[in-house]
Amino acid sequence: MSITRTTHRTVTFFHPFHLSCHDGLLPAGEYDVDTLEKLDTEAATRSYIKLECHLHLWSDGDTRRTGKQDQGEKVLTVNPRDLEAALALDSDPLREDERNKMIKSFGGLPENDAA
Repeated sequence: MSITRTTHRTVTFFHPFHLSCHDGLLPAGEYDVDTLEKLDTEAATRSYIKLECHLHLWSDGDTRRTGKQDQGEKVLTVNPRDLEAALALDSDPLREDERNKMIKSFGGLPENDAA
């Protein structure tokens, strides 16, 4: 029997971003993420292995504030490595050119052109 847990966090993207599980760009903003983890029974200390993340996409009505489930809510199942890679690309100022190329490849405007 494996022991699992789900953790919750809010992540912030400062730039449009792409995840392989979604077609196109997702807008900058805050996203709720639930991560399913299992206990690593072979580790010397208590540690968990991330299995999958669920990224919540909210409609313009932002159901987090109302507490009511909106039909515009969508949940993406994301590989934890993909999510961490997207967050790293978003937050690294030295990767601005790479980020702008990715944004442009999906039809968005690179930040230095978006004025």
